[in-house]
Amino acid sequence: MEALNKANTSFALDFFKHESQEDGDKNIFFSPWSISSALAAVYLGAKGNTADEMAKVLHFSRLEGTRNVTTTMKMQVHSRTGDRQSNRCVCFQKTETGKLDDIHLGFKALNVEINQPTKNYKLKSVSQLYGEKTLPFSKEYLQLAKKYYNAEPQSVDFMGAADETRREINSKVEHQTEGKIKNLLPPGSVDSLTKLVLTNVLYFKGNWATKFNAEATRQRPFKVNMHTTKSVPMMYLRDKLNWNYVESVQTDVFELPYVNNDLSMFILLPSDFTSLKKLERELTFENLSAWTSPELMEKTQMEVYLPRFNLEEKYDLKSILYRMGIQDAFIEGQADFTGISEQGELVLSQVFHECYLEVNEEGTEAAAVSSATLASRSLGATIIVVADHPFLFFIKHNKTKSILFLGRFSTP
Repeated sequence: MEALNKANTSFALDFFKHESQEDGDKNIFFSPWSISSALAAVYLGAKGNTADEMAKVLHFSRLEGTRNVTTTMKMQVHSRTGDRQSNRCVCFQKTETGKLDDIHLGFKALNVEINQPTKNYKLKSVSQLYGEKTLPFSKEYLQLAKKYYNAEPQSVDFMGAADETRREINSKVEHQTEGKIKNLLPPGSVDSLTKLVLTNVLYFKGNWATKFNAEATRQRPFKVNMHTTKSVPMMYLRDKLNWNYVESVQTDVFELPYVNNDLSMFILLPSDFTSLKKLERELTFENLSAWTSPELMEKTQMEVYLPRFNLEEKYDLKSILYRMGIQDAFIEGQADFTGISEQGELVLSQVFHECYLEVNEEGTEAAAVSSATLASRSLGATIIVVADHPFLFFIKHNKTKSILFLGRFSTP
């Protein structure tokens, strides 16, 4: 499971870097876990070069074969508490041995863990594969999709009733996400030539372990870039939190746990815009694991100022994945999905992904308002962090270490 987590996280960071280079000021928000697992269900029926390209981009090719590797990580860690600043060197070793788990068995195990019924939060992953009914799914593929992904691909009438099919898909997604995600497939996104469509959404709703003080929320300025400032409702929390300061990228890293600690939001707040660029460049699986590891973070009294915000981002993944290297899958005559349908005409027409997130005092829903300015500083033994400029964040399923959501909040 650890090897699969590394593959999924590596894909997540590749995707993030790809998007962050497109536009330095835009918000980014997506579910790498959701995209990886949805594409893995398609990869299940891919053959030849189509499968090779998918495996490379999704980092699945590294999961094949046998290996016995010990990695030693040595890091200089800086602690700030009051007027004290200390440096310590921490080493930790990780050994991965034996034949790595089959990819699809790994996803099945992760799905079971992540989708455990709980009263602590709502997490709905909705992935569905729709295929043109004149190109029927093979019985073997239907059995394997059900076995590994608990998925039931559906045959629909794109050829004879494309728009009606599109509306039905949208209606289903809206219902499954409690009305948060509407019109996932825009008008014209499917037509009579559409062969295979993958839809993928993840809806999350959870409450903080310690709620922000709603009465302390005030309107404050948020610096979008060097020239632009916007007003945001800034929330306030005083609590003992896991915290780490990463000197190499001049970034405060801290953890905001949700109820029962099943999930946590990690905030990576660089000191300024230059540090943000450096932080994004240095994002690797190894660095992210180290910066947020329990060995390096310390329980610290903190005062946190964080914007209250909503993010709803929609991605046409076809163009993004194509530029990342998954190409044959989308090209008629080159796509090889003979593991999905014995008729060799199947091609992936569209991949749609949408995520919705609301961050507020409760964790998801609440309100309050007013005005002032703040600065990050150290007050006695308390660390004060003010997220009044762009920052990165991710929501992690703590038991499996899976990154469910990853984003950059750049503009209110």
